[in-house]
Amino acid sequence: MLTVLIWWGGVFFEALILLRGLQGRTLTKYPFFYLYIASLFLSDGGLYFVYRIRPASYPQWNWNAGLLNILLGCGILLETFTHVLLPYPGAEKFARRAGLVVFALIFAFVAITSSVAPDTFHSRLMNSHLERNLLAVQALFLSFVVVIIRYYGILLGRNLRGMILGYGLCISMTLMAFSVRFYAGPSFNRIWIYLQPLSYLCSLLIWTGAVWRFYPGPLPDPAVPLEPSYESFVSVTEGMMGAMRSRLTRGVARGARP
Repeated sequence: MLTVLIWWGGVFFEALILLRGLQGRTLTKYPFFYLYIASLFLSDGGLYFVYRIRPASYPQWNWNAGLLNILLGCGILLETFTHVLLPYPGAEKFARRAGLVVFALIFAFVAITSSVAPDTFHSRLMNSHLERNLLAVQALFLSFVVVIIRYYGILLGRNLRGMILGYGLCISMTLMAFSVRFYAGPSFNRIWIYLQPLSYLCSLLIWTGAVWRFYPGPLPDPAVPLEPSYESFVSVTEGMMGAMRSRLTRGVARGARP
């Protein structure tokens, strides 16, 4: 009963975020974020009825919806990075291209594997490895965004701070669950069925407050030496992107191994 209440509480806040996005016209400012929320709203509402009407097919529908939402989360990260580096065109252009390469590889892998080896792709082991490693790649990217913000002292508006905090909470809690489940085994599921929706509800509360209205980002500090440090920025970015590609490749290889 508690999980159902939390579930519908999440659907309510998803609808509220979308409604405020339309009323406050912030939807056009962060289209990928609102696309992600819309996907969550439709999938959460639809999955409830799938569970009630065709419970046997619920795990497959839940996996498909979860994978779609993880992939749409890539758009949030790219959008966040674009807004963070918007005052610095050179760095933003390079980082956006590098991020697109990494996320294009993710989409290509998912598309090719699902069409060439559908049985392997939909196996429980592959599902677990794929979800974990896609989230790990996103966690690396989000960590990189935070490092750049902290290192260069970039000021953020309330919208971006809330989006980063809320999505970071989603990713970190899910990755933590994968790690704990590895050691605790299936018994951890009895806790996770309550902890996961509660942590997600916390993210929705953060997002609701953060995007209730549009808050323009502060003007950049002219003392921030990001553009003059462009070469070092490129070097750091290339290292981070290489780590992401390596992490994804190793994880996928382990997940596909029989």
